[in-house]
Amino acid sequence: MTTPRAADPRPARRVSPWVKGLVAEIARGRHVILHGNVHDMVRWQGGFVSLRTALGEILTALSYELVGRYDQVDGLTFAADDDHRRFAELIGGPAPVEEDQPAAPEEEAADGDPAAAGRRARAAELQRRMRGSLRAGAEAAPRYRQPAEALAAIRRGLAQQTRPVAFVLDFAELLLLDPDHHDRQDRDLLLLTKKMMLESGRAERAQVGNLLILVVPDLASVPPWLHRDEPFVRAVEVDRPSHQERLGYLRSIVTRFHRDPAAPLDDVLPTLANLTDGMTLTELRGLSQTSHVEKVPLSEPKELVKRALFGQQDDPWLRLVDRIPRAEQDLRRRVIGQPDAVRAVSRALAAGTMNIDFVADPHSAEARPKGVFFFAGPTGVGKTELARALSDVIFDDETALTRFDMSTFAEEHSAERLTGAPPGYVGHERGGELTNRVMSRPFSVLLFDEIEKGHVAVFDKFLQILEDGRLTDGLGRTAYFSQSLIIFTSNLGAAPLYERLQQGELPSYQEVSELFQTEVSHHFATTLNRPELLGRIGNGVLAFDLLRPENIPAITAKFLDQLIASAARAGIALDVERESVTDGVRRAMADPRSLALGGREIRNILDRSVRAPLIDRVVESGSRTGHFHVELPEGRAVAVVSRTPDRRIG
Repeated sequence: MTTPRAADPRPARRVSPWVKGLVAEIARGRHVILHGNVHDMVRWQGGFVSLRTALGEILTALSYELVGRYDQVDGLTFAADDDHRRFAELIGGPAPVEEDQPAAPEEEAADGDPAAAGRRARAAELQRRMRGSLRAGAEAAPRYRQPAEALAAIRRGLAQQTRPVAFVLDFAELLLLDPDHHDRQDRDLLLLTKKMMLESGRAERAQVGNLLILVVPDLASVPPWLHRDEPFVRAVEVDRPSHQERLGYLRSIVTRFHRDPAAPLDDVLPTLANLTDGMTLTELRGLSQTSHVEKVPLSEPKELVKRALFGQQDDPWLRLVDRIPRAEQDLRRRVIGQPDAVRAVSRALAAGTMNIDFVADPHSAEARPKGVFFFAGPTGVGKTELARALSDVIFDDETALTRFDMSTFAEEHSAERLTGAPPGYVGHERGGELTNRVMSRPFSVLLFDEIEKGHVAVFDKFLQILEDGRLTDGLGRTAYFSQSLIIFTSNLGAAPLYERLQQGELPSYQEVSELFQTEVSHHFATTLNRPELLGRIGNGVLAFDLLRPENIPAITAKFLDQLIASAARAGIALDVERESVTDGVRRAMADPRSLALGGREIRNILDRSVRAPLIDRVVESGSRTGHFHVELPEGRAVAVVSRTPDRRIG
């Protein structure tokens, strides 16, 4: 069933791979539930046609003499009016009158494809004959629009053993409802469907048995007892198109794209096929329309896919190119005492703008996030602050940071909050917290805080994100993470460090790094039994150092700058005796328990010793504006705040 193609050393499939599985199950005498990508086009005999067309030709090739289709809008239909008469004779009833049937959906094929042209010609002739016959008048009879009537007629057709017949139930998910949540009539339809399968016969000397095919987008919409552990029915998944199918389809519609005549296309189509992994053929057709309308040439496949997935937005990663030389310096000003972590993150930002990676095809890695980091370290040493700083550097907006507190994902069922509840469950229509965020803001920094507190089921979601760069929610929508930066934080391994601090020890950074690396590896490999997740993070595991005494002055100065700036916005000028305040903070942080709490404890000390007495003094003064002097003398726990003659605030 394959023929060589000169333009590609590998043989091109003439049918989609799942078709072979379908034919094999029919040959075994089983009924089939087709599920998955059932509303897309499929490869058939070298061209691309609708699933409806492909099914009709498959069943005809398997020698089925009558092929009927049923849905609740069009009722029971056949390819030609003569088939209606033959079906009526077969089940002992009148032939239903068919109205003009809608034109067959447009089918895609390469220019000059004789097989596709023949199909279109046969379809047009068939419709002409049907309309002519109907206008001439046919014997009036029921159209079998009602499910109970249609399924009863199909049941008789399947039970007879005169002719090999096949029936396709389209949109079966709307017909076969869950019997635990609906009325008696719905349960009767389910029972009737199962009896149809059980009673199905085989015509004498026929190579195949009478066949029922249910077509549903999601197998979960079919009650499990209808097919699970049943020898007479099998579920066959209609896969999304493979790379070869996408490449073949793109070749067939290449003339629909906006094109730069001077640009060669030899490498463009394979690249575009790589970048569109996970897309349907229908979405590829939409891609060609995007190219034409927005004048994005086919020679720019990366930009074309980005427009299709994320819309016409400014790309902050392109703006970042000019900021890379000073990125490390900007990050160091905000995150003090963590030079190794800042350097590693700065290097990753540069790599994210250059697309330098260990891949044969530079475009095959585009689906993965721009960067993945695991920040491991004690509390209060800058892990979250570095995430905020990254968001500001990349997007000029700290609100582009989305934080997920993983302590709220400790239960197994809470993992579904990321992608949304499955169909039929409460809240299904809302989608997932994570997928909704990424679809609305694809350019984001995603922070998963205290990741070790999440349930193990959550990590299965992360595996898909880190490997494929996408996640599908409960509504069937796909969120793409290729423009996101993902950060996990954890304090795994901090407890032994706190014990050593209590004993008066201050381990070196090398000891701290080795401890956190060991604890994180053990947690993923043994506790979670997910070593593959750690492998996907790779060198992104960054150990944050303890707060060291030499960094206390710089962190104190940073918090004082923030306090002075906020007071100025409120109309208050502060004159802070920085040296005295810094000495006071240093004395308080000499306690090992304070040092273990990191930079947050410095802020807490300043809150008690400076901010609180300042607020009290302002209130006592009777004026919400003015100039104040702040000093923290040795031996005092709180600062002395005094009002001085007013001066211009600047």
